Amino acid sequence: MDIKILTVRLEGNRVESRDIPKIRGYLAGRFPQYLELHNHLGENKFNYGYPVIQYKSINGVPNILAINEASKILIDIFYDVKEIDMKDKVMSILEKGYVLKTRELKTTERMIEYRFLSPWLALNQENYEKFINSDSGERVEILKKILTGNILSMAKGLGYCVDKPIEVFVNLRPVQVNYKNRKMIGFKGEFITNFIIPDYLGLGKSVARGFGTVERVGKGFV
Repeated sequence: MDIKILTVRLEGNRVESRDIPKIRGYLAGRFPQYLELHNHLGENKFNYGYPVIQYKSINGVPNILAINEASKILIDIFYDVKEIDMKDKVMSILEKGYVLKTRELKTTERMIEYRFLSPWLALNQENYEKFINSDSGERVEILKKILTGNILSMAKGLGYCVDKPIEVFVNLRPVQVNYKNRKMIGFKGEFITNFIIPDYLGLGKSVARGFGTVERVGKGFV
């Protein structure tokens, strides 16, 4: 299946990963009519589907990705946005780069290698307890199962029907993450799978905030 991905690069600006939620918060507050920007349904309810607008820091440059029809939203809002108030500083948008690409999303006969550019938030409260009380071999199996589920959820959220079993192998290390002023465990490293994932899409929790961003390693095929 092909999907269209529009990337808006806010050229001339450098940001830290911790700045990405501030960019998201500003745009969500300024354009609350677009659910895709924030996924808030109101009254403490949220849209838990796969986010079609994702905010990233790629090589220190703020990027915002929109998938398929959500591209129209980015084009609309950035026509007028000249600066972004991130509370502790104001980021002037001097130059915007727009790149629209068509990318494959599907299972494949060959294994492809990816790396996480930002921490993958794999664990929730339930599987965190199971993870920390497991030995190293069991931890690998837990992460493989979670990552497989994340890939399936992404595929389903984007309308792709997975037609064969997903295979995953991981080489990951834990990293400490400050998430909403709470310390959590995330994971960095590489994995291989028989699924084609477009560069810079996210897997796991809080992908709209830039977590779990993946990139193919080299040509990718193992």
